[in-house]
Amino acid sequence: MKEANLKLLGNAIRTFREQAQPKKISQFRLAVLMNWEGSAPIVEIEKGRRLPRPETLNALGEALQLSPADIAYLHGLAGYREVTVMPPIEQIKRVLQSIELDIAHRPYPVYIMDYQFRFWMINSATAAFQAGSLDFLATAMKQGIDGVRMTFDSRMPFYAPAPGGEVIQHETIFRFKSYNIYRRYEPFYLAFPECMKTSLLPEDYRRFEQCWNEVDVRMQDVYPITPKFVLKMGSTTLIFDTHIVEITHLNHLFFAAYYEPKDDGSGNRERCEAYFRQHSPSEKRCITAWDYS
Repeated sequence: MKEANLKLLGNAIRTFREQAQPKKISQFRLAVLMNWEGSAPIVEIEKGRRLPRPETLNALGEALQLSPADIAYLHGLAGYREVTVMPPIEQIKRVLQSIELDIAHRPYPVYIMDYQFRFWMINSATAAFQAGSLDFLATAMKQGIDGVRMTFDSRMPFYAPAPGGEVIQHETIFRFKSYNIYRRYEPFYLAFPECMKTSLLPEDYRRFEQCWNEVDVRMQDVYPITPKFVLKMGSTTLIFDTHIVEITHLNHLFFAAYYEPKDDGSGNRERCEAYFRQHSPSEKRCITAWDYS
């Protein structure tokens, strides 16, 4: 059993209680729903002075009509759930190297990230977005730049300004939060906004913080993901469908993102084929995280 975070646990239960639908549930009402003689237990829990047992958290989740993910979040804050453990690096390399050749020869961008959105493999076709130069991809991998920072950092070559960039930014945060909906209690997730604050420029962080606070994956279909990626390269507009595939041999902690030209009936596929023939590096290979570890 890991250490409980009683303060966050109390705050989370209070928030769930106050945001209950169709209306807020008072501490007294919650005590009645829990068959407690008074509201003292919920007061103590919300103040971070009392650690509920697992069955109590389940009952609170039922009374507040929480989702399984929210109940798991409470269990995590109470120390009843373990944190995610990454596979050994040699296992990661072995699995990813088994698909490296196929990814390297894909004519369009493919990258592999882990659940914290850290890049582990990027194919050379991705360099077509930078006129065929692999320098930026190599630098990004060397510096450990993750997918969220790459989306919000205005210093990055891949940064997309408003208004189109706002859609991409919201999708990125939605993907990150939804992929980690059962890990919200883990240290990496709780510290993520503060880590981004040290990595981004003040204005970039302001946009990140606003987006982070706006996107709530607990609300069903609050922000539907569209697998479409639109890129303007000069006067040329390229449209891709993005296919996300989890890598089962790595405990579903890694996923591959494949870009495929969208067949829109107006020549988009042909434009994509022509663009990547002209701008992709002649050398078909992958840049990997272990090259720079």
